[in-house]
Parts: sequence; C-alpha cells; structure tokens
Amino acid sequence: MTTDVTPSDTSELRENLRTRIAELLYCRSEEVGDDHAFTDLGLDSVLAVELIAAINEEYGLDEEAGVVHTHPYISVLAAYLRGRIDAAADRTA
Repeated sequence: MTTDVTPSDTSELRENLRTRIAELLYCRSEEVGDDHAFTDLGLDSVLAVELIAAINEEYGLDEEAGVVHTHPYISVLAAYLRGRIDAAADRTA
C-alpha cells in the first residue's frame, strides 16, 4: 500500500518515521527526537533494512538501507525522502 504525500506533508512524514522507528526500537515515539542520531537511538543495520523496507512499501520508493546512514536524523531523512517522493510523483504525472 502506498501513501499519497503532498509537499506540505513533511511534518506528517517526520511523524510517520518517528512512529516506525519507535516501533522498531520498542520505545515511545516521544523518545525519538528530530535531533537524535539513529545510531544513538540503537537503530542498527538490521533495523535500518526493516525501516527502509517499510518506507519503500508505504511510499512506493526503491531506497537502499544505506540511506539511513547517510541521512542519520529524522529531519534529514524526511527531507531526503520528501524529495524522492516528489520526484516519483513527477515521473508518474
């Protein structure tokens, strides 16, 4: 299932990432701040694969797990994904 995300939904995208990461780490979403590095939170490479698989499925993307390491904060990853989602939407429009 893919989720339609409009350009104004960056905050919604960040909240979705926060919720997914909290689920993977078995913690509350409030514990996953925009300024906390994923590695500091305990998100390892195995969990990064799970996170990106879920993101790819939800948003119709084809990202590699390494994107979590090159964009190691929610705010940075959300901005990157926003661009990828917008680019994918432009290709299908």
